Amino acid sequence: MRHLPTRGLSYSLAGAATLAALILLLPLVDVTEPPPVARIAAYALVLVPVSLLLHGSLIAAAGYATSRLLAVGAVSAALGLSSAFLTSSGVLERGSGVLLALCVANLSRILAAACLGIALARYVTSVGVVLIIVLAAIASDLFSVFAGPTRVLVQENSPLLDGLLLVFPTFGSALGFGLGLSDFIFLALFAAASLFLNLRYLPTLLGVCFAAFLAVTAGLMLERPLPALPFIAIAFVLVNADLIVASLVKRG
Repeated sequence: MRHLPTRGLSYSLAGAATLAALILLLPLVDVTEPPPVARIAAYALVLVPVSLLLHGSLIAAAGYATSRLLAVGAVSAALGLSSAFLTSSGVLERGSGVLLALCVANLSRILAAACLGIALARYVTSVGVVLIIVLAAIASDLFSVFAGPTRVLVQENSPLLDGLLLVFPTFGSALGFGLGLSDFIFLALFAAASLFLNLRYLPTLLGVCFAAFLAVTAGLMLERPLPALPFIAIAFVLVNADLIVASLVKRG
């Protein structure tokens, strides 16, 4: 079992390096107005290393106590939030400095979200509990985006959005699409819960990441941002539907 943290670190580093390269290189591609197909391709390119980074984090976390995992997450969150506000403050000149800060901000916050999501998943003891989380995630995200805090923050263009929203590049631009920090927390939570509850781990990980891709793609097609958590939560249920039903019947 001792080799698991090392193997997880290798996966995480591979995912982080690939994602960093995309963040630094995609905006340099000479495309003034990328067509929708190119933007969708960028979404897919970015979310593939994200899934690898989450997978490596989950494997590596097996060697960490929950307290230590949360400590790593807190340090990562502090680094990520400070880098995100530095990026948006205008202190850095446009160009490589901003892209480098954006890279640090996104990678650090994804790691922080993974640590928190995995730590929370350790307290999910049954399929019934995870279904309650699914319903709560869907309801809270729909309310927040369409009538609650997220809508208010967007309307007021609040600086808090710089810390809560992870922005990823597309071809020719550093501003491609955004996913909320909470989306990454639930990506990690659902993937980890599927592992801890003996559900379909790898299909779940790939399914929830693909669901995030569908959310941003649907937002592009509809020309309005959509909440990603309902997509992610529903994907978790669909991938594991038969196992969830079987577990509920067995408990009943």
